[in-house]
Amino acid sequence: MSEQNQKAVPARSRGEQAVSIIIREHQGLWRVLDLLDLLQQDMNVNDQRPDEVLFNTIFDYIQHFSNRVHSQPTEIVLYRLLREKSPETAELLDKLERGYVIGHQKINELRELLAACTRNWPNGREEFSHALSRFTQALRKHIKKEEGVVIPRAKEVLNEEDWGKIVEARDQQNDPLFGDRVREEFRELRHQIVSYTPERFGGLGLSHPTSRPETGREMLSIEGLVSSYGQIEVLHDVSLRINSGEIVSLVGANGAGKSTLLMAISGLQPLDKGQMTFEGKDLNRMAVDKRVSNGIVQVPEGRQVFKDLTVYDNLRLGAYTRKQGPEVQSDLQKVFSKFPILEQKRENLAGELSGGQQQMLAIGRALMAKPRLLLLDEPSMGLAPLIVEEIFGIIRELKEEGITVFLVEQNASQALALADRGYVLETGRVVLEGTGRELLSNEKVREAYLGM
Repeated sequence: MSEQNQKAVPARSRGEQAVSIIIREHQGLWRVLDLLDLLQQDMNVNDQRPDEVLFNTIFDYIQHFSNRVHSQPTEIVLYRLLREKSPETAELLDKLERGYVIGHQKINELRELLAACTRNWPNGREEFSHALSRFTQALRKHIKKEEGVVIPRAKEVLNEEDWGKIVEARDQQNDPLFGDRVREEFRELRHQIVSYTPERFGGLGLSHPTSRPETGREMLSIEGLVSSYGQIEVLHDVSLRINSGEIVSLVGANGAGKSTLLMAISGLQPLDKGQMTFEGKDLNRMAVDKRVSNGIVQVPEGRQVFKDLTVYDNLRLGAYTRKQGPEVQSDLQKVFSKFPILEQKRENLAGELSGGQQQMLAIGRALMAKPRLLLLDEPSMGLAPLIVEEIFGIIRELKEEGITVFLVEQNASQALALADRGYVLETGRVVLEGTGRELLSNEKVREAYLGM
């Protein structure tokens, strides 16, 4: 195309750009809803037990879409501006905003009905199917309202400056439509859906784990924990909980007692008072090696790899509580696929690795123990920013694989951004708790730990 012809092509306005992106978002949701219809039909007509992993991955996508695209309802700039310019749409917008909140609740209910259906098959199928139909119908209706009423009205009453505010607000939130990292998260979720979908429905039909750990149930409970070094009490009446499937972050200054708490959970630090239970079992009466075999595995501060042993031997030691056999070899290959550098350096001594490579080795060694609750102690300590990004990306992947993570981290901004929930520990006491987002926006946390 000549330079003259290039100039003749008009640039898209901010409004056209934003509307096009919204429609593209909706097209992705339509395809997912069509797939849910096919899976539901397969369940009801062909008596096919629902694939719990595939359904939950689809639910992940829908929830992630809502979280990333719309964040909290009060932050939907398009809705706010439309209210100002077109007050008669306020009632509809209120209803749509409530829909996002209710939608989250309904998906969590669907997950519970799905788990009951697969566990008691075919009992529970009718209840799950009816709830799924109500949900997909409501979501389709929601999308049609946005496309048939909200967008046309917005195109009519909003000016270019308004659309600029909408796009800029989304930019600032690292929205999935503009932020590279978040777009990558969506690509990964879509890839999983396509991979897990049977070939007869247009997917790849790849094999995957046949079950997915239940989320939301209490996994670890700590009540009134007190622990001391000699005569010095370090932890004072600490109480917290960790639910299965969560990432929970613990932030605090040096010397706050974060590592001591992790060691108490692992059994390496004695308790003076308090009670700890893991999946209903009394941890106070459980030996350290039994905690590992029950799924509590710690990646210690400072990596602490066996520097005089090879990378391969370090990884094999991670499986010391397990019977050696084909499953251990399979898990070893999974670690190598997650950390290709470790396979490349499998015969190197661990002490020859860089700090970032040693951290990957420490995580890989922990994964060889088949953790259900992974305790991570300052995984970013002393690492370059790019390596830190890589490590936090790996932590996110571990959650997607069903591993519950308790993350102790001085890098409070990244730790809380990653976390479902978090706790703030000051001089051995829990002083704040909340969702990751709530703690990130808390003025005390921002001032003390984020330098803001």
